[in-house]
Amino acid sequence: MALQSSGAISLANIQTEFGGSSPISLSEYYQNADPDLVTPNNTGIPNTGSAISISDFYGAVLAQSVIYEIIGGGGEGAGGYYGGNGASGGNSSLVSSSGTSFTTVTSAGGAGGSGVAPYDGNFRIGERGEASYYGTGGAGGLNSDSGNQTAGFPAPSTSYGAGGGGGGAAPFSANNGGARGRASGRLTGTLLLAPSSVITVTIGAGGGAIYGGGNGAGGYAKLTVNGSSTVFTSSGTYTVPS
Repeated sequence: MALQSSGAISLANIQTEFGGSSPISLSEYYQNADPDLVTPNNTGIPNTGSAISISDFYGAVLAQSVIYEIIGGGGEGAGGYYGGNGASGGNSSLVSSSGTSFTTVTSAGGAGGSGVAPYDGNFRIGERGEASYYGTGGAGGLNSDSGNQTAGFPAPSTSYGAGGGGGGAAPFSANNGGARGRASGRLTGTLLLAPSSVITVTIGAGGGAIYGGGNGAGGYAKLTVNGSSTVFTSSGTYTVPS
């Protein structure tokens, strides 16, 4: 909980907020003295070499470490027999609307499949979607040269960020099936944010626009504070706890 913005503040109040050793010394609470004590969001507290006073601590608060992982939506496979390149997946992002001490974190969506798949030496099937950190991509559409070409298959919904499969080729076609949708890249890290800061979480959709290409899997985010995790598979907001 933040220190008060007016009135008397004691050294004991400062120690309760930030921790530290006893006997209490104000000098241990310089901004750059110990990063585990005074976190960088407290810009009014000076660095060593400058005068420091208890009044510098009005409104000071210990930031929380917010551990994140995030991935955008996977790309759609190319259409194969049905034609057309796949659509890219949507971006996933984290944006703090208060206590901003970090740049927006964005995981770009995977690219849609473009063109045809490599020839597999047998049937002209669509290419399997690219796997993400969370699982496999969608299977490619089939073609056994008997007129039963099929659309590419979507990535499993729990393979967050994986690509969709390419559609199958036309019967007796000289072309191969559609190219795979690409996976998004997973990002991880830690944010230092003051309690009550609000993070806007945007989750990118998997690519899907054309008939014939398998849809990519949607994005995902997880935020963890003090061992407690909140998962997002759709967009929302997160308030940093005390």
